[in-house]
Amino acid sequence: MKAESHHSRLPLHLDPLSERNVLVPPFVKTIAVRLCWASSVDEAEAYRLLSLPYYHDEVTEDDRAQLCARFPFMAALRAPTAIADYTISLVTVWLLIEEMYHRGTVLPDDIMRGLMQKTTTIPAHDCRKDEKESAACTDEQR
Repeated sequence: MKAESHHSRLPLHLDPLSERNVLVPPFVKTIAVRLCWASSVDEAEAYRLLSLPYYHDEVTEDDRAQLCARFPFMAALRAPTAIADYTISLVTVWLLIEEMYHRGTVLPDDIMRGLMQKTTTIPAHDCRKDEKESAACTDEQR
């Protein structure tokens, strides 16, 4: 299934922040198209919501609230979150959607249900904690 825009043009800038030149990764548009299909959110609105954190250079409380209101599977997103971590979470959502398409899940309700299941069952994992525990174990063994 090809991710093509249903509209001739998406907005190049967000209205309130159009004075700033902000680079939004191109895959955000693809994710907006996918989420437009899977949810009742308009494509331009999905793109606007997904792009907001790039204008703030982090996920703010307001960004998180707006994203979670339209995309409940993003409830695990915390604020403030660094833009790199947000980008990783978006790519994860994109890959989950593509995996579902590959497995034959194409109905919007099934995609949203799948996203809810997968994003709530994947526990958050802080690698830094593991490194500290490994270092502590190594010190105890000496």
